Amino acid sequence: MEGSWKREGARDLISLGGIPFFLLVLVRVYLLNIPEYFNQFVFSGAVVLILFFIFKSNLYSGLGLIVLVFTSLFYSEIPFFIFGSIAYLFAIVSLIYLKYDVRKVFLGILAGIVGVGVGYVFA
Repeated sequence: MEGSWKREGARDLISLGGIPFFLLVLVRVYLLNIPEYFNQFVFSGAVVLILFFIFKSNLYSGLGLIVLVFTSLFYSEIPFFIFGSIAYLFAIVSLIYLKYDVRKVFLGILAGIVGVGVGYVFA
């Protein structure tokens, strides 16, 4: 019973990189009516999904990085970036705590980096 709150907290944290959360952010960004910003998420998300299927990387770590980078760039606030970075790091630690394959988690981070780069350049 004692470890269940840790497990629940870890599962909650990794949901920040899940598809439902990513889609929620995507819809919110769409409602801002800033096509370049929306396209950054779309292109980046597509790249991470493609790399996920090719390399069997971890989707949570890739999509979470996209949300962190582009929302931080949008808000341009250091406190938000620090908070988001800490949340993302806790999500990565949670993936490892929940016994996700560490290699796939880091492949997901790399996929997120590539996705962010592609989304930033092509949007």
